[in-house]
Amino acid sequence: MILVTGGTGFLGAYLLMELTQQGKPVRALKRSKSSVAYTESIFKYTLGTKGEELFTKINWVNGDIMDIFSLEEAMQGIDEVYHCATEVSLRDEKPDEIIFTAERGTENMVNIALEKGVKKFCHVSSVAALGEYDNGKEMTEEVFEEFTHVNNSPYAIGKHLAEAQVWRAHAEGLNVVVVNPTIILGPWGGKAGSMSFFHHLKKSSTFYTAGTVGFVDVNDVVKTMIRLMDENKMGERYIISAENLSLYNFFTDITQQINKPAPRIKMGKTGLKIFRFINNLAGGTKITSTMVAHSSGTYIYSNKKITKALNYRFTPIKQSIEHCATFLKSN
Repeated sequence: MILVTGGTGFLGAYLLMELTQQGKPVRALKRSKSSVAYTESIFKYTLGTKGEELFTKINWVNGDIMDIFSLEEAMQGIDEVYHCATEVSLRDEKPDEIIFTAERGTENMVNIALEKGVKKFCHVSSVAALGEYDNGKEMTEEVFEEFTHVNNSPYAIGKHLAEAQVWRAHAEGLNVVVVNPTIILGPWGGKAGSMSFFHHLKKSSTFYTAGTVGFVDVNDVVKTMIRLMDENKMGERYIISAENLSLYNFFTDITQQINKPAPRIKMGKTGLKIFRFINNLAGGTKITSTMVAHSSGTYIYSNKKITKALNYRFTPIKQSIEHCATFLKSN
C-alpha cells in the first residue's frame, strides 16, 4: 500500500492519477476540512469517465502532518510514502511559521515512517532548498551543502531544513529519495500555482521581467518520482527540470496561446522595487522582496543527473504551456 500526502494539491493530484492508472493501491492523507474537488476534477478532465472510476479507488483518510497520532494511523500497513504536502509561499511575513511548519511536518513524517518500517520514502523538496545563485551559474544537486540562511526566503529555509530532516532519517535507516522540482506547469483549477501566470497574462500582458528560471511539466515530475522509487534509485537527490527559460520567452509563449499581445515593457529590479512600494502603499495584493528577487534573477538548473539516471526525455515546455492554455479556455 502507498501513502500520498498533499493529494488535494496540484502535484499530489497528478501523482494519485498516475499511481491509480498503474493499478497501485493508494491511501491519500487530507485535512478534515480540505476538499478533494480539484483533484477529482483533474481526474475527470484528463481521463474522462475512466478518471471518475479511478478516483473512487483512492482511500482517503483524514489527518495532518502536524498531528503525530493521525500519521501513525495513516501509515499503518504502508510500504511506500510519497510526501508531497507543502505550502509554496513567497511571503515574507510570519517567517518563523513558514519555516517551522515545513521542518516539523517533515520531521513527523520521517519519524513515523521509521517507526512503522516504511520500505521507501519519496520526499518532494524544491530547488529552493538548494539555495540561490542569482548569477547565471548552473546549479546542481551538490550545492545543497553550500546553503546559507543569508539572503534566502523563509520558504527556501523551510524547504532546506525539511530536506535535512529527510537525510537525518536516511542516516537512521529510512530508505529515501528526494526530488527538487523547478516551477511545475500543468492544468489545475483555481488561480494558484503555475496557472497564476496564465490568469495574470489574460488580464494584462504589457510588462515582463528580466528573470530566468527552470520549468517542468507536472507529468514529468510524477513519472520520474515513480520510476525512481520503482527502480530503487534511492539515497540520492535529483533536480527535476525540463528547461531554463527567460520570463520574457515564457510570457510570450503563453500570450501566443491565449491570443493576447506579447509583453513589450521590461521591468528591471529597480522598477520592480518602485512598483512594489507603490502597490503595497496603495493596499494592493502584497508584493514581497522575495517575489522581486525571483522575478528578476537568473537561476539556471541542471537536469543532467535525472536524465542520466532514468534515460529520461522531458516534455517541451511549449507543449506544457499549450496544455495549460487549452485548460484555461475550456474553463
